[in-house]
Amino acid sequence: MAILKEQHETFARFFAEPTREALRELLRRNIGETDYLDFKADWPTLPKLARHVLALANSGGGALVVGVTQQTDGSLIASGLPTIKDKAKLIPPLSAYLPKTLEYQILDFTFAAAEYEALVGKAFQVLLVEDEPKQLPFLALKDAEGLRASAIYVRSGTTSTEAGHVELQGVINRRIESGHSSQPALELDKHLAQLRTLDEQRNGNDSWMSEFLREEENRFNDTQSRDHKDFIEDAYEAKKQLVLRLLGL
Repeated sequence: MAILKEQHETFARFFAEPTREALRELLRRNIGETDYLDFKADWPTLPKLARHVLALANSGGGALVVGVTQQTDGSLIASGLPTIKDKAKLIPPLSAYLPKTLEYQILDFTFAAAEYEALVGKAFQVLLVEDEPKQLPFLALKDAEGLRASAIYVRSGTTSTEAGHVELQGVINRRIESGHSSQPALELDKHLAQLRTLDEQRNGNDSWMSEFLREEENRFNDTQSRDHKDFIEDAYEAKKQLVLRLLGL
């Protein structure tokens, strides 16, 4: 089903300002599923839901509209939900599968009256996933049915699937284009390298190479003063504390 310009703009308006009126217009125009829009007659299982959320997050954000059935020809039936699912019971278990940096929200919509008669008396819920390219990629946190830990999922047409090489490159390119710096990671690598260098100079280093070198050095002369040895030990401990802070420990 081809997406017309006005249909794309209808979704963009709803995504920017998700009101009842905007949802009514989105359903009335019968857009159908796309890379950024998915429909479900009811809430899927948590692992499947997590896969859809991850895929949307890695593909530029989007929405999952629950309470709408899509026919084989792409047309939509606004079937509605029998009951509104309690978000307090849905979000905590769902979040266990998702990185903390992934931002999403669930909105409730009911239509007591509407210009679009098909919605009258029906309820819907919409899960909105924000586009956060600076945080890409978003990885699944644990294994479950239909979900693989540390896998990257993307939207491919109307499905949420595990990223292949081409899709993964697209996700990485979006991260790079965001201009986000990986400086903290680079800083960590630098500090770990410095920590290792300091450790190699410590008398307390118990690697066989360090012990061998110390024995050879002590056999002939000991050129390190006590002050220097104390400095190396103090610097090593200080560097360890800095690395722990970078790791948030």
